[in-house]
Amino acid sequence: MTSGAANPLPVSVIIPTYMRDKVLWDSVEALRGQMREGDELLVVDQNRPPLRAPPGLEGPWLRLCRLETPSLTRARNLGINLARHDRVIFLDDDIIPDANLLDRLKQVTLEHPDRILTGVVDQDDKPEDVPTPGYVNLETGEIRTNFSRPHAGEVPFFPGCLSLVPKACLPPEPYFCPAFRGASQGEEIDFSLRVRARGVRILSDPSIRIFHLKVVEGGCRSPEFRRRFFLDQVFNQSLFFARHGVLAHLPAFFKRLKGFIEFHTRNEENRSHSPLMVTFAFVRLAWGLSVGLRFRWGDAMGMRWGDAADVGRPAPLEPSASGVGR
Repeated sequence: MTSGAANPLPVSVIIPTYMRDKVLWDSVEALRGQMREGDELLVVDQNRPPLRAPPGLEGPWLRLCRLETPSLTRARNLGINLARHDRVIFLDDDIIPDANLLDRLKQVTLEHPDRILTGVVDQDDKPEDVPTPGYVNLETGEIRTNFSRPHAGEVPFFPGCLSLVPKACLPPEPYFCPAFRGASQGEEIDFSLRVRARGVRILSDPSIRIFHLKVVEGGCRSPEFRRRFFLDQVFNQSLFFARHGVLAHLPAFFKRLKGFIEFHTRNEENRSHSPLMVTFAFVRLAWGLSVGLRFRWGDAMGMRWGDAADVGRPAPLEPSASGVGR
């Protein structure tokens, strides 16, 4: 931690983590030298067994917060609820931060105190065919993002692995929609659309930078999430479209999802499709649409978002927090 340096804007850095111990602590070590007096770093631990900080990383600046059931959106929400400061920074557990990342985020925040901030997410596997920052097609539900190129100015959404959010810009609880399943996919776009509807603006500054590692295991690539990835994707895309999409173009959404389902249910040996997996996929599609329509109705009726927070979950999942400064 940087000692003796003035801290014009204390921040709470939130890093959800799941089965990525090595890269997590490398990321935390890289951030430690950027932390100033009053800053805090919350690691939302979803591992089994729970994590313990390596020797030399313990301290009041580091807080281990426990979430028993893995969920990216719920991990972020838990971090927000436990954060002590009015500005929260969301990072992934598999990044290399720029040497001046936190200072630069603070400086741009002081210049634009009412904005959500993001920047450049460099990576080895850049999606070269996608423009920066990408696009969201509300007629088909397709989402393509690319923050790997420098971009200055207002953007319609932010990448989940790099953002600073003033608490004053948050939507009503539970903030990130916990109905998204598994590793989520698209939860930050849902969040962005909801805050922009309230007049919040999102700013990208190319001096705010991280490098996103291509980690083979853990996180969304963990065995638990891999097994469910395809069906969770069908559910999440259906939820997103039903809540935000142009319902008059529902046939276009069905056409795109039909191609997605056919691709992922192919039997490579005889090029047929698994009837069981196709059935599961269409059940998830219908389920996701029903959940998204419930949220859409709630939005139109002015319902507090928390009233439907657990729609799409078979049972409530109660997070717990522990391990401050371990």
